[in-house]
Amino acid sequence: MGSLGTLLRYPDDIYPLLKMKRAIERAEKQIPPEPHWGFCYSMLHKVSRSFSLVIQQLRPELRNAVCVFYLVLRALDTVEDDTSIPTDEKLPILIAFHRGTKEYKVLMDQFHHVSAAFLELDKGYQEAIEEITKRMGAGMAKFICQEVETVDDYDEYCHYVAGLVGLGLSKLFLASGSEVLTPDWDHISNSMGLFLQKTNIIRDYLEDINEIPKSRMFWPRKIWGKYADKLEDLKYEENSTKAVNCLNEMVTNALTHIEDCLKYMAALRDPSIFRFCAIPQIMAIGTLALCYNNVQLFRGVVKLRRGLTAKVIDRTKTMADVYGAFYDFSCMLKTKVDKNDPNASNTLNRLEAVEKVCKDTGVLQKRKSYVNDEGQSNVYIYPLLKLKLAIMKAQNQIPLDDPHLAICYSLLQKVSRSFSLVIQQLGTELRDAVCVFYLILRALDTVEDDTSIPMEIKVPILLAFHRHIYDRGWHFTCGTEEYKVLMDQFHHVSAAFLELEEGYQEAIEDITKRMGAGMAKFISKEVETVDDYDEYCHYAAGLVGLGLLKLLLTSGLETLTPDWQQISNSTGLFLQKTNIIKDYLEDINEIPKPRMFWPREIWGKYVDKLEDLKNEEKSTKAVQCLNEMVTNALIHVEDCLKSMAGLRDPAIFKSCAIPQIVAMGTLALCYNNVQVFRGAVKLRRGLIAKVIDRTKTMGDVYGAFYDFSCMLKTKVDKKDPNAMKTLQRLETIEKVCRENGDLHKRKSYVNDETQSKALLFLMLVPLLAILVLAYLKHTY
Repeated sequence: MGSLGTLLRYPDDIYPLLKMKRAIERAEKQIPPEPHWGFCYSMLHKVSRSFSLVIQQLRPELRNAVCVFYLVLRALDTVEDDTSIPTDEKLPILIAFHRGTKEYKVLMDQFHHVSAAFLELDKGYQEAIEEITKRMGAGMAKFICQEVETVDDYDEYCHYVAGLVGLGLSKLFLASGSEVLTPDWDHISNSMGLFLQKTNIIRDYLEDINEIPKSRMFWPRKIWGKYADKLEDLKYEENSTKAVNCLNEMVTNALTHIEDCLKYMAALRDPSIFRFCAIPQIMAIGTLALCYNNVQLFRGVVKLRRGLTAKVIDRTKTMADVYGAFYDFSCMLKTKVDKNDPNASNTLNRLEAVEKVCKDTGVLQKRKSYVNDEGQSNVYIYPLLKLKLAIMKAQNQIPLDDPHLAICYSLLQKVSRSFSLVIQQLGTELRDAVCVFYLILRALDTVEDDTSIPMEIKVPILLAFHRHIYDRGWHFTCGTEEYKVLMDQFHHVSAAFLELEEGYQEAIEDITKRMGAGMAKFISKEVETVDDYDEYCHYAAGLVGLGLLKLLLTSGLETLTPDWQQISNSTGLFLQKTNIIKDYLEDINEIPKPRMFWPREIWGKYVDKLEDLKNEEKSTKAVQCLNEMVTNALIHVEDCLKSMAGLRDPAIFKSCAIPQIVAMGTLALCYNNVQVFRGAVKLRRGLIAKVIDRTKTMGDVYGAFYDFSCMLKTKVDKKDPNAMKTLQRLETIEKVCRENGDLHKRKSYVNDETQSKALLFLMLVPLLAILVLAYLKHTY
């Protein structure tokens, strides 16, 4: 069932596991009193606990037929699998299995109970089971003497051992009167069986290859022959790279059947039959996602944890749940694709086809995500402790020998704790310049933001701010809380500015002058068009990007690229647009006058007044408007990635990359989230701590942007008026990240996006897990 450690790592598993335990107990009570039926259901529970649960979804008559069908085929499979039976004995048993049980009683003493149960079924069920058993036995007999050489052989073998099971189940469903045939029912029924069988063949490689006295080999030579001389060579450590490449090609081959599987499930009418079919299919795609690119498959057992299986059983109720699960596991598998894998392009094409079907037909944003369940613990204790230590380190680095700089760093920690951490990555000289630059622009922004300052006072201050920074005695009281402290203490910032080298001073003055002029322009001008929006964001933040680059150039640590102005501007616009989206409610509720930065060209499509978006009756329109704003912000991501990829100095890279990743994560959180219009929406401190801890290389950046793009994509509602445009932008981002980053070689942020647990819950989980484990042991 799993260990105490597993329950502690995945506390969300506890409730579904308890529900599954109750379902098992209920199933045991439903065993018919007749001895042969009692034996059949008891045997079913022994040979396949998960199938014995799934079958409980069916009505009694059909459940009995499927139970017998399963046991007959499992017995047939047992004969085939037993490598100790000589071929001359095995072949007659397989070929004659459908006619009776005389020979098989020698092999399985209790099989007469299955036969007795079979003979009690309606004639329609008996005929279907006999036909499939006959065809399967003949097929198995054929492959006793034939190797699986080609991919066609592989498909044919899987047809006999599992495709026929799909056909047989369809015949039983038809015999029950619960379902009707679709024109291509035999093809898609076969595909459904092939998908499950190929998943099992992949997962069970080590068990099959180590079979005594003779290996069972089902992987086709046409595939494994490209990577090894003998199939068993794949399990040796020195062949790990080739083995994983071979494994990935096997998984990619299995993915060809998914669209048929989804089509089959979508055609089912009876809810109980639907669940019975859907649960194993979801577990199969989850297993493939777990196996892909996983060398552990050649070392030991690889399987979904019991808790995740319990969640699949608990959550699978509608076809939308199936589309959501297939989409999630496809995303999970996609993040593991190595661009250097010889089949990477083929794998990605198949996954994108699966995702397209799921997006086009499923309501992906309205469900819990399995991707989120496959991460590490919800607890962020380790990165938070590291963050706390970093804060303490930053405080210890405040230059006490310079009172002006000491106050500047103290002010920086007050107005932006995260930025004060980020700039600690920089060398001392550059760090001081960036600290002063940030405080000057934050002071300028405080003047602009304070709606209580009359326009005739505000505009001259904004226009002359670049001159005030040279005045050690200048200050202006405005703002609230920590921003008021900054303005009151601004003479310390001016003093620190005057101690910087001339190159830094000139860059800061230039940007401050241009920003002040731009802010003054928009004091008396509404943000009407998207061009106005871009222009405002250029003044408020694009210039920050340009200014930072000028400081970096002055330090001698970086060099210019031909398009440096455009991409520097884009990095600022991306951050500013994220903040404008996130801060809607704070800005619109500003007293005495709202601050309105969303462009009328966008919000005017949805409401008459910008403040109407916060009214509950406008929720649908508000979310659509929000989604268009997020889609607009995504335009700048490619430039942001290009900007970061061009940086040479590791410290500068990290200080620039962290805010960009946090911004992308914030957009993923805000998208399709009505809470933006109700209260604060921001990333958890624990996730920010992880971003700071993990961001070391450009590969980490590509991975983070890819993960948050996947997260955002799952929230896109196909009915949203901008859905197509949003998806196109996300796919462009994902393509850049896949082509440039090693996405399979890192921890995923997507997996961390489950909700954090309260401290009390964290204290109770170990005790609860122990109690649950004790209770569940009776079943597992």
